Amino acid sequence: MNFFGAYTMNRGDSTFQLSLALVTLLAIQPALAHAGLTDTSTPSLQLAAAVETSQNHQEAAKQFAIASDLLTNKNGGQAKPQEGIEWLERSAAQGYTPALFELANFYENGVHVKQDISKAVDLYEQAAKQGHVDSQYNLGVLFLREPENIDKAIHWFEQAARQQDVAAQYNLALLYDADKNRKADQTEATYWFTQAAQNGHKDAQFDLGVRYLKGIHQPQNHSQAAFWFRKAAEQHDPAAAFNLALMYEEGHGVERSADQALHWYKEAARQGEPGAQYNLGIKYLLGEGMPQDAKQAMEWIRKAAEGKNPAAQHTIGFMYDQGVDLPKDDAMALYWYRQSADQGYAEAQMGLASMFAEGQGVTTDLAEAVNWFRKAAENNNPVAQFNMGTYLAHGIGTAKDLPEAAYWLSRATAQHHEHAAANLEFVLKQLTASERQELDRRLSTTPHIPQQQDKSASIQ
Repeated sequence: MNFFGAYTMNRGDSTFQLSLALVTLLAIQPALAHAGLTDTSTPSLQLAAAVETSQNHQEAAKQFAIASDLLTNKNGGQAKPQEGIEWLERSAAQGYTPALFELANFYENGVHVKQDISKAVDLYEQAAKQGHVDSQYNLGVLFLREPENIDKAIHWFEQAARQQDVAAQYNLALLYDADKNRKADQTEATYWFTQAAQNGHKDAQFDLGVRYLKGIHQPQNHSQAAFWFRKAAEQHDPAAAFNLALMYEEGHGVERSADQALHWYKEAARQGEPGAQYNLGIKYLLGEGMPQDAKQAMEWIRKAAEGKNPAAQHTIGFMYDQGVDLPKDDAMALYWYRQSADQGYAEAQMGLASMFAEGQGVTTDLAEAVNWFRKAAENNNPVAQFNMGTYLAHGIGTAKDLPEAAYWLSRATAQHHEHAAANLEFVLKQLTASERQELDRRLSTTPHIPQQQDKSASIQ
C-alpha cells in the first residue's frame, strides 16, 4: 500500500543515465586502537590495505563505465544489455554504490532482468548503508508499500532526510502527520514540514501555510501562513495562490489589498484553480477592482463550473433558472443545480428542491422536493430549514411530524428567518411536555454548522 501516491516516486528509471562517478583517492590514516587494546598491525600492512581498497574502487568504477556504455549505446555501437548487466553486477559485487543503486533499480522495475523486489531491496540496502541518499529514499518508498514495514520506511526516509533530501523530508512529515499511523507525532510532523518547506518543497510550503492558518497542532499565525503560501505560490502552486488572494482580500496576515488579491486570483485562475476562477469571474461580473466585463465573467465562471467548483455550478444554474446573464433554460438550470447539489452545496440543493416543488422543468414531485430541502437544511440553509418545518407541520410531501417540524423551525428561527418564529409558535402549542423536553435536548446537542459562503472561498 502506497500511502502518499506521487510524492513517493522512486528515484532512477528504466534507462541507465548515471554518468561515471569521479574516483577520488583519499589519504588513508591508520586506524586508532580501541581503548585498552594494542594496535598490532604494522603501518606497512595498513598502507597495503588502503592501496588495495583504492584499487578495488577504481576497478569497480571502470566496470561501471563499461556497463554504462553497453547499456546505453553511448559510443554509437549496438546496445548489449546482457553484457551490460554482467559488468554492472561485477561492479556492484565490489560494493560500488552507483552500481548497487542502478542494479537495484533494474530489479525493482524489471528492466533488463526479471523483476525481483527482494533483490532490489537487498541492493538498495547495501548502497543505503554507505550513505547513498537515493537508495535510502527508494527503500523508504518500497517499505512504505507494506503497512507492517512502516518503521523501516520511517528509518530510511530519516536517513535521506538528514542528508537534506527534500522529498524524504516531506514524506516523513506526511507519515508523522497521518492519524492512522501508530507512530503519528505532530511535533515531528511540524519539524519535517518546516525542513522541507525551508528547502523549497512547494507542497510542504502549502501544507505548512495551512497549519499556521488553521492553528493545526501549532499556534495560529496568519502572517506565517501568508509567508508560506507566498513561497508556494511563487513556485506556481495554484491552491497557494488562491489562498494568498483570499488573505489579501480579507486582510488576514497581510495588509488588505484589492490589487494583490486580484493579482493572485489571476495567477491561480490561469493555472486552473476553480475557486480562483469563480472569484475572478464574480469580480468581472460585479466590476470589483476592474471594469465590468460580462463576457470575461462568464468565461471564468463557466471554467470554474466545468472544474467542479460547486459555487460556480450553482451560479450557472441560477442564471439559467432566472434568465439573468444567460437565456432562461430550465433543463440547463436543473443540470447545473444537480451538479452542485451532488457536491453538498446548500444553495443548489435549495434550487433543485424549488424546481421539484413547483414543477419547473420537471414533473412536480413533492417527495423529491422534501429530499432536497432536507439536505439543504442539514447544511444549515435557513430557508430550507423553514421549508422543512412548514412541510412537516402540514404533511406536504412527507408524513406530518410536529416534533420534527418544531426542530427545523427552531433552527431557522435561530438564524433569524423572518417567518420561522411565527410558525414555530404555532407548532410548539401543539407539542406535549415530553416532546418539548426532547426538542430542547436535541437542540442543545446540535453542532454549530457555519452557513456556506456563495463565493466558495474556503481555504483548501
